[in-house]
Amino acid sequence: MKGAVLEKAALKLSAVEKAQMIDALWQSLDPVEQKSMDAAWLTESRDRLEAFRMGKLQPLDGPAALRSIESELADKSPRNKKSRG
Repeated sequence: MKGAVLEKAALKLSAVEKAQMIDALWQSLDPVEQKSMDAAWLTESRDRLEAFRMGKLQPLDGPAALRSIESELADKSPRNKKSRG
Protein backbone atom coordinates (compact mmCIF):
# COMPACT_ATOMS: atom_id res chain seq x y z
CA MET A 1 0.00 0.00 0.00
CA LYS A 2 1.40 3.39 -0.92
CA GLY A 3 2.27 5.77 1.90
CA ALA A 4 -0.25 8.46 0.99
CA VAL A 5 -3.11 5.95 0.77
CA LEU A 6 -2.09 4.42 4.09
CA GLU A 7 -1.87 7.83 5.73
CA LYS A 8 -5.30 8.82 4.40
CA ALA A 9 -6.84 5.63 5.78
CA ALA A 10 -5.05 6.01 9.13
CA LEU A 11 -6.27 9.58 9.57
CA LYS A 12 -9.86 8.34 9.33
CA LEU A 13 -9.40 6.06 12.34
CA SER A 14 -10.74 6.96 15.77
CA ALA A 15 -8.25 8.00 18.45
CA VAL A 16 -8.41 4.53 20.00
CA GLU A 17 -7.84 2.84 16.63
CA LYS A 18 -4.91 5.18 15.94
CA ALA A 19 -3.39 4.31 19.32
CA GLN A 20 -3.79 0.60 18.54
CA MET A 21 -2.14 1.12 15.15
CA ILE A 22 0.73 3.02 16.74
CA ASP A 23 1.21 0.23 19.26
CA ALA A 24 1.24 -2.43 16.53
CA LEU A 25 3.80 -0.47 14.53
CA TRP A 26 5.85 0.20 17.64
CA GLN A 27 5.97 -3.52 18.40
CA SER A 28 7.22 -4.26 14.89
CA LEU A 29 10.41 -2.26 15.37
CA ASP A 30 13.84 -3.79 15.85
CA PRO A 31 13.81 -5.73 19.18
CA VAL A 32 17.14 -4.25 20.31
CA GLU A 33 15.91 -0.75 19.64
CA GLN A 34 12.56 -1.66 21.21
CA LYS A 35 14.22 -2.55 24.53
CA SER A 36 15.88 0.85 24.65
CA MET A 37 12.61 2.64 23.88
CA ASP A 38 10.71 0.54 26.42
CA ALA A 39 13.28 1.47 29.08
CA ALA A 40 12.92 5.16 28.19
CA TRP A 41 9.13 4.94 28.45
CA LEU A 42 9.39 3.13 31.78
CA THR A 43 11.56 5.98 33.12
CA GLU A 44 9.10 8.55 31.72
CA SER A 45 6.15 6.72 33.28
CA ARG A 46 7.82 6.59 36.67
CA ASP A 47 8.72 10.28 36.48
CA ARG A 48 5.13 11.18 35.61
CA LEU A 49 3.74 9.04 38.42
CA GLU A 50 6.11 10.68 40.90
CA ALA A 51 5.13 14.15 39.63
CA PHE A 52 1.44 13.23 40.01
CA ARG A 53 1.95 11.95 43.55
CA MET A 54 3.79 15.17 44.45
CA GLY A 55 0.96 17.29 43.04
CA LYS A 56 3.08 18.65 40.18
CA LEU A 57 0.98 16.95 37.50
CA GLN A 58 -2.80 17.11 37.29
CA PRO A 59 -4.76 14.01 36.25
CA LEU A 60 -6.74 13.98 33.02
CA ASP A 61 -9.56 11.48 32.50
CA GLY A 62 -9.48 9.15 29.51
CA PRO A 63 -12.06 10.87 27.28
CA ALA A 64 -10.48 14.29 27.91
CA ALA A 65 -7.04 12.88 27.14
CA LEU A 66 -8.27 11.38 23.86
CA ARG A 67 -9.92 14.68 22.87
CA SER A 68 -6.65 16.46 23.57
CA ILE A 69 -4.69 13.95 21.47
CA GLU A 70 -7.20 14.15 18.60
CA SER A 71 -6.98 17.95 18.66
CA GLU A 72 -3.18 17.90 18.59
CA LEU A 73 -3.13 15.36 15.77
CA ALA A 74 -5.63 17.42 13.77
CA ASP A 75 -3.50 20.54 14.25
CA LYS A 76 -0.41 18.70 12.98
CA SER A 77 -2.14 17.04 10.04
CA PRO A 78 -0.61 17.96 6.65
CA ARG A 79 -4.18 18.35 5.40
CA ASN A 80 -4.85 21.10 7.97
CA LYS A 81 -1.55 22.84 7.24
CA LYS A 82 -2.39 23.00 3.53
CA SER A 83 -5.79 24.56 4.21
CA ARG A 84 -4.16 27.23 6.42
CA GLY A 85 -1.36 28.06 3.98
